[in-house]
Amino acid sequence: MGTPRFTPEFKEEAVRQITERGYSVAEVSERLGVSAHSLYKWVRSVKPDNSEHQAQDLLDARTEILKLKAQLKRTEEERDILKKGSAVLCKGARLKYRFINDHREIWSIVAMCRVLKVARAGFYVWLHRPVTTGEKDNQRLLALIRDSYALSGGVYGYRRVHGDLREIGEVCSRNRVARIMRQNRIQAVHGYKIPRGVRGRPSLIAPNRVQREFTVVKPNQVWVTDITYIRTWQGWLYLAVVIDLFARNVVGWSMKPTLSRELALDALLMAVWRRKPAGSVIVHSDQGSQYGSDDWQRFCRAHNLSPSMSRRGNCWDNAVAESFFSSLKKERIRKRIYKTRDMARADIFDYIEMFYNRTRRHSHLGGVSPEAFEKASS
Repeated sequence: MGTPRFTPEFKEEAVRQITERGYSVAEVSERLGVSAHSLYKWVRSVKPDNSEHQAQDLLDARTEILKLKAQLKRTEEERDILKKGSAVLCKGARLKYRFINDHREIWSIVAMCRVLKVARAGFYVWLHRPVTTGEKDNQRLLALIRDSYALSGGVYGYRRVHGDLREIGEVCSRNRVARIMRQNRIQAVHGYKIPRGVRGRPSLIAPNRVQREFTVVKPNQVWVTDITYIRTWQGWLYLAVVIDLFARNVVGWSMKPTLSRELALDALLMAVWRRKPAGSVIVHSDQGSQYGSDDWQRFCRAHNLSPSMSRRGNCWDNAVAESFFSSLKKERIRKRIYKTRDMARADIFDYIEMFYNRTRRHSHLGGVSPEAFEKASS
């Protein structure tokens, strides 16, 4: 085989291992199987021209310092408000309004309303309107309603809450309970809605050529592919992978902020560039729109790939890809929400290329890594 070709996405993540994560060129070269010469070349290609960007970098640094100072001042103010007002954090809005009125000479009303999560307009209304007997009684009922709701684990609606109130001797109408709950945004937690789509229906675009036969005798016979979602504070990051069923190694992947056709196509393109299959390869997927697009079909025909699709809504037909995503989320993500997409991208790259393919022991492969299994079988 000739010199391996690497996608721009692979090169970008490899460079980040050196420039952002602190690994040396030698370490990254050994772990990724890429020559040090290539890594140095990639690093130089993305290194900015200091002479051209020095002024802009200085301006950006000064702007960032000003932002950080303002953020620090705001954080310290919020900390002081929370420390002083800890006694009213879980209380009703009127107690919070009283706290705000007592401390308006120390902190701004806007800041206290923001920290205590009350409306500023409501505070000014409270200043000019006395509390009526009915409102006091509603506040008393609200505390009882919250207790009943909390004890139910959040599954009680106004009817069952009303039953609890009647049981302890409260005399109030069901509509009154419903109104108080609605005004305070207290509502029963419902389970997931049952999908109404038809399950088990075969695909009309491509047949199921795999039929859950996930054990193959040589590489590049069957690839499986799928897409999952990664949560970040900047929004979703979508990950598409292509897995060779022979050694269960990830031979192609792509990460993008949008769920587009290019996400699936880039992952498949990486797999083709890396593996350079000599014969036809079955590419198995679910019935997602990315895999049913005309671009996907054209790409498969152009590269001697045979599309295969699971039955609709049947995750067992693509169990290997689902199992990989389960391992990724249990072993690396662990219900974490990444601060940025770049942080998520770097962590997932590290899991796939430096841990899962090269190091992680796979139970299906007799306790060896996918790369070791494939080398031993060649």
